[in-house]
Amino acid sequence: MFSIAAITFKNVFKDRIAIIILSMIAIYFLVPVFSSFSMRQVQEVSITASLTINSFILLFLSIFGAMATIWRDIERKFVYTILSYPIKRSSYIIGRFLGFALVMLVVLLVDLLLSAVAIHICAGMYKSRLPIMWNNIIFASIFSYLEYLLLMAFGFLFASFSTSFFVPFFATISIFIAGNASQGVYDYIFHTGFHHYSLMFKTVIKAVYYILPNFSSFDLTAYATYALKLEFDHMVYTSIYFILYFAVVMSLTNIIFKRRDLV
Repeated sequence: MFSIAAITFKNVFKDRIAIIILSMIAIYFLVPVFSSFSMRQVQEVSITASLTINSFILLFLSIFGAMATIWRDIERKFVYTILSYPIKRSSYIIGRFLGFALVMLVVLLVDLLLSAVAIHICAGMYKSRLPIMWNNIIFASIFSYLEYLLLMAFGFLFASFSTSFFVPFFATISIFIAGNASQGVYDYIFHTGFHHYSLMFKTVIKAVYYILPNFSSFDLTAYATYALKLEFDHMVYTSIYFILYFAVVMSLTNIIFKRRDLV
């Protein structure tokens, strides 16, 4: 399992995907330029932009990098070579996942370093009334990392039974969009428009809301940007939510992949 994770980690940085990652990371050098156009909110814009770039890079890795690996291994018959050794299918899946999770962690650390430089430069352009809460920025990045680990788990789930690249690709994107929109839809239906919908409709919406992952719960960008006090209860709840949801998705992935006919 750990040997597969190590191979995955090395192959990512040998593959062309490393060039794409470096190209995306280079965007951090443009943060001070674009933030300077915001006049009196240079610091705030730089924090938001840095966290957004970090999220976009992790999104790219979780969808294109990790999910495509399982499909490519099967398409190129590489998985047959690996599984011909005394390696369990679950070890192969977990090893691949750990390898990409490590890649995403390294990218996250690099992003944090470049973000700190960009934010420090922008903060010197115009003195903001708000302090820079570095712990908020770090926690926002960590929870963004957890969000995309969960999304990557969905990518592995869809790739575990699909014979096409496009099915897990579009399914993962759909989960990402729906997971970010579910909280807003739920709040609107049960608060703003509570009396305008039937009981059956609200029951369906509530069921879908609890089934879909709530990715918006991982978003701490506002806390980092405006130096708000982090809600400890929310962070604990979100962490437990991640652990439970992640365990369910990866368990389903292993069960399905074990039963998949690879002959």
